[in-house]
Amino acid sequence: MRRSDLREQIFALLYSEKKPEMAILQLNRLLKSTPENSQALALKAYSLNKLANARKEWRCSQSALEDAERALILNPDEDLALISKGWALIDLGRAREALPALRRATKVNPQNEYGWYNLAWAQYLTGDGASSTESMKRALEISPGNQIIKHGKELMERGEIPRHLKKSAT
Repeated sequence: MRRSDLREQIFALLYSEKKPEMAILQLNRLLKSTPENSQALALKAYSLNKLANARKEWRCSQSALEDAERALILNPDEDLALISKGWALIDLGRAREALPALRRATKVNPQNEYGWYNLAWAQYLTGDGASSTESMKRALEISPGNQIIKHGKELMERGEIPRHLKKSAT
């Protein structure tokens, strides 16, 4: 299966069908036969982050972090692993630690709106409002109709922090 096909298939499960558990099961099967597949590890980390946020089960964020780090050992330029690592660190209350991975993600793939979106949250939570505004603006330039990004921007403009992210704020 081509890299783009796998990504599209997993993203369909995550966004269209809203079935992160199915995505994780499928990726676990693939990783059983090809454990060195950095893209599958990155997609699993991303799926675990989605599951953590959907269920408010933050132990999934720790698992996501571990899979993202494994993917990055295999491929340090795996943008989705960098984003997943940053996302997991934010959800685990470690926004400052998320900054290097998210900055790198935006360098590796400057067209990935979620790299910029998660960087904006890490910057916001660590008190860098000006950089956060610029990163969020960049995310919306890439994906102007993205409701997740629009909602995040609205929260930041109102000075709000989702409850589960308050542990990350400085």
